[in-house]
Amino acid sequence: MTEIIEVELYSKELSDFQLCRLGRASIRKYSVPVTAFISDAFIANDACHGVSFDHVEQGDAFRPADGGLIRTGKIQRAWKEGGYWLLETQNGNYVLGSFLRGFGRRSFCDLLRSGERC
Repeated sequence: MTEIIEVELYSKELSDFQLCRLGRASIRKYSVPVTAFISDAFIANDACHGVSFDHVEQGDAFRPADGGLIRTGKIQRAWKEGGYWLLETQNGNYVLGSFLRGFGRRSFCDLLRSGERC
């Protein structure tokens, strides 16, 4: 008896705005080496979550694919360079290309207001 298995793949298509922001962010020079660019960023549990792009290789076994979900290490510092926010974490430095609609910017502002980690 043949069984039919239906598989649904979920993917996130970026808007033109997000693609434009990521493109501009990736050609800019920063004061620190950039580990990855994050789109749809939001802050939870002292870490940034979002969609990762251009993640630098961290060894042979680990390199998140473009468009993959990422959770950074604990945020130690946040600052702005040009029109982009940068995060220093235990794992490296990340550029925030865009925030998750409806929640991302608010969660980031809450982190900045707390003043404990930034």
